[in-house]
Amino acid sequence: MRSASLSDALRETLAVFDESGEPRTTPEVAEQLDLGRRSTYDRLDRLVERDCLETKKVGANARVWWRPLPTDDVSSKETGTPTPDSERGVRQHGQPQSTLEEEIRRISDGFFAVDDEWRLTYLNDAAAAMVEGTEAEALGQRLWDAAPELVGTTFETAYREAMETQEANSVEAYFPPLEGWYRDIVHPSPSGLSVYFTDVSERKTRQRTLERYERIVETVGDGIYVLDGNDRFTFVNDAFVSVTGYDREELLGSSAELVFGDEFEETAAETWTELESTNRSVAVLEERLRGADGESFVVESRFSRLELEDGERGRVGVVRDVTDRVEYERELEHQREQLAAVTSLGEVAREIVHAIIGQPTRGGIEETVCENLANSDSYLFAWIGEVDTATRTVDLRTEAGVEGYLDETTISVDPNDDRSRGPTGRAFRSGEVQTTRDVDADPRYEPWQDHVEPYGVQSSAAIPITHEGAIYGVLNVYAKRPYAFEGQEGRQITQLGEVIGHAIAAAERKQSLLSDELVELEFEIRDVFSAFGVSNETTGKITFNHTVPVGDGEFLVYGTATPDAVETVRELATAVDGETDVTVHSEATPPGFEIRVIDPPILSVVASLSGYVDSASIEDGNYQLTIHLAPSVDVHHVVDAVESAYPDAELHCHRQIARSLDDPRPVQRRLTADLTDRQHAVLSAAYYAGFFEWPREKSAAELADSLDIAAPTLHQHLRKGQRKVFDSLFSPPDGSRERS
Repeated sequence: MRSASLSDALRETLAVFDESGEPRTTPEVAEQLDLGRRSTYDRLDRLVERDCLETKKVGANARVWWRPLPTDDVSSKETGTPTPDSERGVRQHGQPQSTLEEEIRRISDGFFAVDDEWRLTYLNDAAAAMVEGTEAEALGQRLWDAAPELVGTTFETAYREAMETQEANSVEAYFPPLEGWYRDIVHPSPSGLSVYFTDVSERKTRQRTLERYERIVETVGDGIYVLDGNDRFTFVNDAFVSVTGYDREELLGSSAELVFGDEFEETAAETWTELESTNRSVAVLEERLRGADGESFVVESRFSRLELEDGERGRVGVVRDVTDRVEYERELEHQREQLAAVTSLGEVAREIVHAIIGQPTRGGIEETVCENLANSDSYLFAWIGEVDTATRTVDLRTEAGVEGYLDETTISVDPNDDRSRGPTGRAFRSGEVQTTRDVDADPRYEPWQDHVEPYGVQSSAAIPITHEGAIYGVLNVYAKRPYAFEGQEGRQITQLGEVIGHAIAAAERKQSLLSDELVELEFEIRDVFSAFGVSNETTGKITFNHTVPVGDGEFLVYGTATPDAVETVRELATAVDGETDVTVHSEATPPGFEIRVIDPPILSVVASLSGYVDSASIEDGNYQLTIHLAPSVDVHHVVDAVESAYPDAELHCHRQIARSLDDPRPVQRRLTADLTDRQHAVLSAAYYAGFFEWPREKSAAELADSLDIAAPTLHQHLRKGQRKVFDSLFSPPDGSRERS
């Protein structure tokens, strides 16, 4: 052996072996050197190359190492001369037998030898403990007589197999007489066996403890993993395999970035820095893992440093899939946010209702609404837009919480335009609230995603502002919360659109009543009967005197007809689309009629714009229609409605006029300006139905039935309406006698 030329590391390794040729396994040497198995194996292999050690494979996955046998034993092998059993494994070249035997006796591991007839030829002090009687008594006895406890054990099986096959083997089992676990290495020769055995109870205990921990690790439902110093997986339990969806073979040896993502290294470095600065040993955080299917999910991750055998530091961690918990917490947070939004929206709605009562104009109402919404904690900003009928795009009327929102974008209401697929375009076309639950995930919002990104918008609602079927515009509200405007919040925001529409309609009606300036439209529809399929021709005249909106798109139309046109009135009412109900008072002079009609296109639009039909009559089959509107109203809505209902209609006049001095309507306007819509409708219906005549042409019950309300409700509206009219007429200028 060339031990003098060995490095310090190899000499240290060689020193583990004594001169007796006792075999040792790689783990045993590694444990004694406190070194990693890979490094230990490399040292042992180099010692074999230098003829300092011999090695042999034992079983499929194990290997033993030992110092070469004494020279005379080697010589005997080469010459074929057997070494006496009494000397085998005892003598060492150049050393007296007594000295070598003394050393063998002192070693803690056991050693004994038997001849080919199983007679004990040698045993050291450690081996003497397994035999009955003294050492001297045992020598020369058959092994099975000296140590009967070996009979029937796996040790006996291993000894006999080695003797029979003349191949070395090993066995590890529990030996009751010595109350411990032992590992025996059996070396056969034609003259007998040499058996080395080591007490591995401590290692076995550690191994069992390790196995117990491994079973616990595999039993735990959470994923457990170990990373080496290069952040590569060296261990994963079944739960980690299951939660990630990868095969174990795919994970082991792979970089942690496979599962933890490309930012793993940066995140880990930040975490270690934080742990060291706070003197903590375990980090706990939520992070996203990427499964084999490419989908990511949220886990609660707990991990710590792990000292490795090679002196490097790795990482051991536990992950728990908390996707359900995160979703539950997110839903709770959404519910809390929505509850807060509902509460806030209720307060905002009350403030809006209170504020718009005193607003005399549509613009004032719209500004009040947007400002109150933008100032609430639940919403980012709000704006109201209307349609430009020429371009079919949305123009901004007012905004709050934002400036110039529509300056860099275009919203269309043309169904053939991609820019109409957003919530605003859909709201204008459908007349229903349109919400975007998640701006980033809604493909219909794609044309505007870059536009809204700087504002932090997550969801939005487009609320049509409607009254009596007419759309004044669309209110848009934006929130930084995803999935806003659902449930109660969505219902309240829908009601807000109706409240605003009612307020705008009331303001415009009041403005129309009080204004001395009007816009007048005159239409002529020739041969109007053909449009309804009425074949009866008459030279008489039908006059429509007054129209009363009674709610829900229903109208009562009062008028008179010459005797020869009465039947035409009945026929005309029957031919009108939708449900109609006509009552003709043929005994009156001239005969009168009352027609109940649902959603008449022209009357609905005119009423929604707070206008009124100044005169309407049919004579010789030609329909003459004059409509008055407030100057602020977009007349295109009315023109479109008339031309849609009567394609042959001709607009003869579109002009702005001033009320004449002898026009009785100024007095009427002053008397009725303070009436609610319902009070005005009830008083008008009562007047034109002859309720105030004597004898009455229509009873209270009949009047209530035509208005589709209960009789007590009718009387209540009549009393309050009459009181307001009389207050307007008789109360002193200071209003001290006014009553609601």
